[in-house]
Amino acid sequence: CLATLVIMLVGDTYTLINYVSFINYLCYGVTIIGLIVLRWRKPKIFRPIKVNLLIPITYLAFWAFLLVFSLYSEPVVCGVGLVIIFTGVPVFFLGVYWRNKPKSVNRLIESLTCWGQKLCFVVYPQGGVAEEE
Repeated sequence: CLATLVIMLVGDTYTLINYVSFINYLCYGVTIIGLIVLRWRKPKIFRPIKVNLLIPITYLAFWAFLLVFSLYSEPVVCGVGLVIIFTGVPVFFLGVYWRNKPKSVNRLIESLTCWGQKLCFVVYPQGGVAEEE
């Protein structure tokens, strides 16, 4: 998010759209790969919608072509898109992977979460009984 804000302040909107488009298509392809892997490794789990595997495999063929073409034609844009994705790796390790955080770090994360929920008008339901006003 911070990298996107910096790009918006420094660059033009067209460049930002190119970065985000590359990231979106990369994520779509990885999602389809995950679908195929789950169909292969866990074939008996419940799926509300089940499609023929020819459809995601065909999609992946076109996806790979477009991704390779994008990397060839605009390597700088794709590289910046990858850098934007990799800025989330430290956030993952600090927020999710690191399980035994000090209480001060947990309080900071909770206050940032509360601030973000108020800013975006989003509140997750609490596990307990609803409070009455």
